[in-house]
Amino acid sequence: MVDVSAELGRLSELDELTGPAAAAVLGAAGWEGERRNPAKAWATTWRRGDARAWIQGDGPSVQVEFTLWYREVEDEWPDPDTCLDDLYDAASAELPRVVARLESGPLGARLEPSEEDLTDGADYIDHTVWRLLGKVLLAGVKHDDAEAPVQLVVVVREYGEGGEGESLSSHWDTRARTTSPTVGRSTGGSTCWTAP
Repeated sequence: MVDVSAELGRLSELDELTGPAAAAVLGAAGWEGERRNPAKAWATTWRRGDARAWIQGDGPSVQVEFTLWYREVEDEWPDPDTCLDDLYDAASAELPRVVARLESGPLGARLEPSEEDLTDGADYIDHTVWRLLGKVLLAGVKHDDAEAPVQLVVVVREYGEGGEGESLSSHWDTRARTTSPTVGRSTGGSTCWTAP
């Protein structure tokens, strides 16, 4: 799983988290801009290895969401409810490792745990949130809708501002499905999900 601590550190140090500034950080860190919204002057969707990043919002302030882990939801599952529960459990099992990496890494001394509801209205299956130099840093597991994969994400945004705009699920048709799937864990002899 890609470590995005360096990118998070640079994004948190920006005076204002704008689209062009976030794109400059990602480009300098070796991320490849994959897709441009014609209405925006910066690439909104980025990729490095198996990880994705999305610059969300219309500005001036934006949020950057890193997808570190994802699994597609399959229409042909033999027992969709059980498989989906297993998928949520698998994603949630990865979350403590991401949290531990962030807390023990270069950002650790600056992370301030927060009891505030800083989810910006998003519905996370599980999450941990911190304040970081006037910004919000959130690591969480989510499943936006039936067309989107289950994801483990890390989000950075200005404190008090959300990255509103397009739905993330609209980007998965072009972002996640470009990778050849490999077999994931199986339940009862049937494959429950595929992995990138």
